[in-house]
Amino acid sequence: MATSIRLISTDFDGTLVGHTSQGRCVPELAEVLAAFKAGGGLWAINTGRSLEHVLEGVALFAAPVEPDFLLTHERELYHRDADGVWRDFGDWNRRCRERHEELARHAAGIFARVRELVSSAHDVTLLEENGVPAGLITADEAVMDRVAASLDALRHAVPKFHYQRNTIYLRFCHADYDKGSVLAELCRLIDVPRTHVFAAGDHFNDLSMLDGRHALHVACPANAIPEVKEVVRSAGGRVADANFGEGTALALAAALSDLGKRKPADVR
Repeated sequence: MATSIRLISTDFDGTLVGHTSQGRCVPELAEVLAAFKAGGGLWAINTGRSLEHVLEGVALFAAPVEPDFLLTHERELYHRDADGVWRDFGDWNRRCRERHEELARHAAGIFARVRELVSSAHDVTLLEENGVPAGLITADEAVMDRVAASLDALRHAVPKFHYQRNTIYLRFCHADYDKGSVLAELCRLIDVPRTHVFAAGDHFNDLSMLDGRHALHVACPANAIPEVKEVVRSAGGRVADANFGEGTALALAAALSDLGKRKPADVR
């Protein structure tokens, strides 16, 4: 398949598989992924899942081809060595962890306030790692909207304090590390310019890789939230009218066959 797209960066949950699906790769997506990889293309799964969790998902997904890179926790970067083991790619993960440890020290006051907010709410659960708040789970997305608004009111105290959210899950993070910045680092390491990158996602935590800064070709399935559809259209991308993996397959196939058109388009 002749194309100038050399790398595709796809979210996993909500973009390749439905949140309530059996987690299998749909035939339409299997076909386009196999053709893209056969032509020498590279595939990165860019997800909020941990490395272990995404590997479980990939095994269940059972695509005809394997991803070349795993971008996990919305910020970490892994590639698979010749022995089949997934390892850090470059020194990005080390630097990322150092910056987050530094942020945790500076954000102690914010985290204390977060603990107060959670202690008075029956519909919010605090997640901690090594005694440091790592994220939140809420009862539903309406509660998450309320929680995000409260966090936004606190963020001014520590400018680099940020968060990533997807449905009822939220992860605290350094503002410089997200799906977009880790995609940019991958592109730097493998020498692929943004003009040769396709990215697809469906939720808030995907916005940083869908705004055109790190991928020229962007898309989302029909199930994407309105904020994602708006960003994708503003970046000249494609909004499919099919959900999850089928919609992503339609958008990717359209991008591969119609690279000369740079205007917003709904895929039919």
